[in-house]
Amino acid sequence: MKKPAERSITEVRIVEAAVQLFSRRGFKGTSTRDIAHLAGVNEATLFRYFGRKTDLFRIAVETRLQRVKLGRELQSALSSDADPELVVPMVVDFLVHELSEESELMRLLYVAGFEFPGVLRMFRDHLGPVFDAFSGYFGRCSGRGAICEVDPAFATLGLAGAVSAHHRLHRLLAGPDAVANGNGYAAGYAQFWLNALRRPVAAENAAATQSSAMQA
Repeated sequence: MKKPAERSITEVRIVEAAVQLFSRRGFKGTSTRDIAHLAGVNEATLFRYFGRKTDLFRIAVETRLQRVKLGRELQSALSSDADPELVVPMVVDFLVHELSEESELMRLLYVAGFEFPGVLRMFRDHLGPVFDAFSGYFGRCSGRGAICEVDPAFATLGLAGAVSAHHRLHRLLAGPDAVANGNGYAAGYAQFWLNALRRPVAAENAAATQSSAMQA
């Protein structure tokens, strides 16, 4: 598979057309003729670059997966085990950005899950390190008592799933323009999950006080 920098302008146009159509219509609902038409080439030219429709789908997915990268600041915060008050909002901002800016990737993920399961390994290979970075961070935080005792994978999936589900539900009910900028509600997501992950200090203090009183 050629790297994006090595592809010709025609190849890039075909791949971008494929991304748009596959993400909107699915794999089975998209024909190579439709892709060629949107790319402004004939079907013979498309097959000159991509021998099969499945090859084109894989490359379309690959181009979007390559865009998902943790920023240096977030990587540093995760690896240094910075305070959750700092890291959780950064994680939420990352998720909101990916959902808003890379919505085609999410739709391609759904298409692969329902129509093209063989491609799901590509998602695991690319997104696995991101999941591991978040999960590892939550695991270390839980281990040192910075957050409540929680399964780190559950915390990661719960956070990602909640942001994704609410984002899509809000988009469905309020319209696409209502969530064009996620900065406004990212703070709400972050605060909700910080509250959920915090150790119940007040409850622990109350229990300790009650226990001391009983012993006295």
